[in-house]
Amino acid sequence: MEFQTINYEVRDSKVAVLTFNRPESFNAFNKQLVLECCQAVHMAARDEQVRVLVMTGAGRAFSAGGDLAWLRAADDNIKKREILDLANEMAITLAGFEKIIIAAVNGVAAGAGTAVVLACDMAVASTQARFAPNFVHIAAVPDTAASWYLPRKLGYHKAAELMLTGSLLDARQAYELGLFNHLVEPEQLMPYTLELASKLAAGPQRALRYIKKMLKMSLSNDLPAQVEVEASLQLMAWSDSDFMEGVSAFIQKRPPAFK
Repeated sequence: MEFQTINYEVRDSKVAVLTFNRPESFNAFNKQLVLECCQAVHMAARDEQVRVLVMTGAGRAFSAGGDLAWLRAADDNIKKREILDLANEMAITLAGFEKIIIAAVNGVAAGAGTAVVLACDMAVASTQARFAPNFVHIAAVPDTAASWYLPRKLGYHKAAELMLTGSLLDARQAYELGLFNHLVEPEQLMPYTLELASKLAAGPQRALRYIKKMLKMSLSNDLPAQVEVEASLQLMAWSDSDFMEGVSAFIQKRPPAFK
């Protein structure tokens, strides 16, 4: 499939890289980019060769959020709702992706761009990255599931501070808050991220997906419900050939060869 606003490629390491490619607008989300992003994520979900998805931005930004020209052109509530429905579609598409997603945050992630970073399982950031859930600066409220992710990531009070003030965090501040997993120099961003993705792609894929599912369910489960989830998924993991390979490799003190 040919894309106009994103780049999408699958590496030999079974890692797919999705790059937002509107650098002249700091990779702001317009209708085409959102639709193409969703299409690419669905492609990665269906492709058995893809085990890990990396998301990043071309140029100096990860994404500046919603394209204001797109928003200003929506001159009635029907058109505005269509924009929000597309934002919701992107949020649901990312949340429903069962494989691992890593954000490689090369520059500013603002507005809906912050929501995309939060939707990923891990985030590696360049020291030039910025994190800005700054919807309030245009008298808007958070969307694209930003208000769902950020309180769960940071707790209510810190999320409220960032969203009510529209704070801009530099890379070090965001890293120290736990919004980024790793912080690297700009020239190391993609090599480091791809190395991490390749390691995950070589791991036991069903177990990794079960762990991701388990963690997401823990956000809404109470303890009795969560231990049942653990038991159910553990039985499935123990029934997989990769589990037996992992146990054998551990006993024999050799690297496992997961299939």
